[in-house]
Amino acid sequence: MSYESYNAFLLVNGISNRDKNITHAKNSLSTTFTDSPSYYPVSINSSTDFKDVWIVDDSDTKDQKVITSLDYDLQNGDIVDWQSSRWINIITDYLGDIYTRGTIKRCVSLLKWIDNAGDIQETPFAFNSESSSNFGVNEDRIITLSNERRNIILQSNEHTYKVTRDKRFIFDDRVWKVTALDRISKKGLIIITLQEDEINPAKDNLELGIADYYDNVAQFRVEIINGKFATIKEDQTLQLNIIVKNRDTPLPSLPHIIYSVSDNEIIDITTDGLVTPKKTGLVVVKVSYKDVFAEIEISVTESTAYAYTCEIIGVSEIKKNRTQSYSVKFYRNGVEYHDDSEFLLTSDDGVSETDLATISVQDSSANTCSIFTGNTIGYFWLHVKNQNGLSESKLRIKVKPLY
Repeated sequence: MSYESYNAFLLVNGISNRDKNITHAKNSLSTTFTDSPSYYPVSINSSTDFKDVWIVDDSDTKDQKVITSLDYDLQNGDIVDWQSSRWINIITDYLGDIYTRGTIKRCVSLLKWIDNAGDIQETPFAFNSESSSNFGVNEDRIITLSNERRNIILQSNEHTYKVTRDKRFIFDDRVWKVTALDRISKKGLIIITLQEDEINPAKDNLELGIADYYDNVAQFRVEIINGKFATIKEDQTLQLNIIVKNRDTPLPSLPHIIYSVSDNEIIDITTDGLVTPKKTGLVVVKVSYKDVFAEIEISVTESTAYAYTCEIIGVSEIKKNRTQSYSVKFYRNGVEYHDDSEFLLTSDDGVSETDLATISVQDSSANTCSIFTGNTIGYFWLHVKNQNGLSESKLRIKVKPLY
């Protein structure tokens, strides 16, 4: 088969000759890749999924190495953990879709700061050997400036990108202030120029290595409004009410909090904090936000079967053309309790309306009513019930002559 015919065969099957050669080259390299003296499994960006790489010396600078990867696409700003040090990838080459190669530079320290939310952020950084400004001179590839300036290089990410001019940092036992930032010269990297600043003991935490620490670091606290203990019955639910405060000021909206239960066989709890009992018992609910939490102990007891009754207070006979007052008492399991009442009159059949009497006044909260009788003698019923209709009673009343 001619080359042209073979190439046409590959194209028909969705494979170019170039793709085939790339695959062949990668397969050839992969079979012996881990046998090389330069082979190391490394963690990249703190991943627990270690990547297979080659790392060899850079002949120009001892604090730089060349890294090569077959199965991972190296990116500018990648942080490589290797031989008890952290290295930042500052240059990346993509070589024919077979592998990627980068230049990694040893990080000298961690940059720590308090972000706008009051959280502590940190990132490794290296000294930049290429000044993006006109400050200072290059001595042994580390910028040492006559007026105590430093150029550093660090990974560009969602946190470092928010660093602005005048932000202060602590390293080398000194405080430094950002005077210039370059976020565009090298994709995936940020180059920062810093000038030495004065230490302010009232603001700077030298022990932690964080400038502008005091009065800025978050001090979160979780509060459970329901208290530290609650009792519910098996047929009840409980809504936990939570407040998260930062430095004694409630957050404007409830952040993402996590509920955990000491015994999932006793209760269920939703992500919104609604507790539903499953059986009796004692359980502890932990409400967590970041590294702080609060707890509430919940006792689930047996459900109580409630017996509702009521009693009408008043006479069973009224003379015609007279007004008579009645009241009602409500009981739950034999214990009197307050509820709203509703009085109603019917004829002696207990269903139809009566023309023997009318309710002239009733007070549902006071549980009283007044009945006015007409000129006709006979019988009618006074009915009463509570607000939910679980408790009701009736009294047969006779309208009798005046004499």
